[in-house]
Amino acid sequence: MSLSRSSKAFLVVLVVLAIVVAAGVWWLLQDTQTTFGDEGEAVTVTIPEGASTAEIAELLADEGVVGSAMAFQVAARFDDRSANLQPGEHELREGMGSREVIAALQREPEPPTQRVTIPEGLTVDQTLERLGDRTDHDAQDFAEALDALEVPDVVPVDDLPEGAQPFEGLLWPDTYEVFDDESPEEILQRLVRTAQSRLDEVEPPEEGPLADLDDYELLIVASLIEREVRLEEERPLVASVIANRLADGMRLKIDATVQYARGEHTERVLFEDLEVDSAWNTYQRDGLPPTPIAGPGNASLRAAADPADTEYRFYVVDDLETGAHAFAETLEEHQRNVAAYRELLEQAGEDTDEARREEEAAEEVPGS
Repeated sequence: MSLSRSSKAFLVVLVVLAIVVAAGVWWLLQDTQTTFGDEGEAVTVTIPEGASTAEIAELLADEGVVGSAMAFQVAARFDDRSANLQPGEHELREGMGSREVIAALQREPEPPTQRVTIPEGLTVDQTLERLGDRTDHDAQDFAEALDALEVPDVVPVDDLPEGAQPFEGLLWPDTYEVFDDESPEEILQRLVRTAQSRLDEVEPPEEGPLADLDDYELLIVASLIEREVRLEEERPLVASVIANRLADGMRLKIDATVQYARGEHTERVLFEDLEVDSAWNTYQRDGLPPTPIAGPGNASLRAAADPADTEYRFYVVDDLETGAHAFAETLEEHQRNVAAYRELLEQAGEDTDEARREEEAAEEVPGS
């Protein structure tokens, strides 16, 4: 039986519709499944709180993450996971498949972070300023948070002199990933916890002048090393000088303690600076200062815990560019090194007052 003209036309329409529907389904399936792996450019997409699937689809399409908002909606319609799309910032890529995007949007996005580096050798005030410069909080916010923070047990609070900063040396130098929503108190607690963790990793020497030090005193020695030394290999040597002078009852006479006592760092310590009346001035006081004078790094702490085995009791700069030191066991040897230092200063056209001060300070009897 032959088909009428109208029946033939109807069949043609059905075939065309079937082809169109099949092509549409194929296209949608391709879009929902296709992914370009890691080839697409990274895109940060912020999904608003309470956004509908249609709104999310339009946003993704506008950012080039998916090729079609409609295809994403179709994929979401048949994927139960679409009921749990998380708001917030998501790191996606251009050219992702809809199903891949749905999977990515299941994960709660990590809060935005900022990388903050605290260098070695900073005081508490300098550390708070740096945190204020590199986070969304200002230095005053951190100062107030520090006042409210509980002082760690390692600090002998009752023995500290008036005006001492109990957190000196405990805001540990390191690089931190700071979350944007972290409070100043939470950030400071992380720095203090890091310090406590580093102290737990070392022990005072088993023998020698530093063997009787507790953790806090070890931290003080580490801070002196940090402020005195620029070259890595000299840290254990300076630690040995500190240990030997303490054993002999010699005052440490460390310039960095004078700078700390004065409340400012200067390139040169002058004669008049040595007269500052302060518990931190190791030219005027015996033994260690009452607190650390800066935040020491890991290398300085390790050097304090494991000083070199030497008879050195003196050191003086012998390279103005690198900050390297000449070490000496005897006063006579040290005086020769100081004379060489004076020549370096004269050749550089700098004031030789510091060399003269080194000579006079070295000539004083131990413990004076």
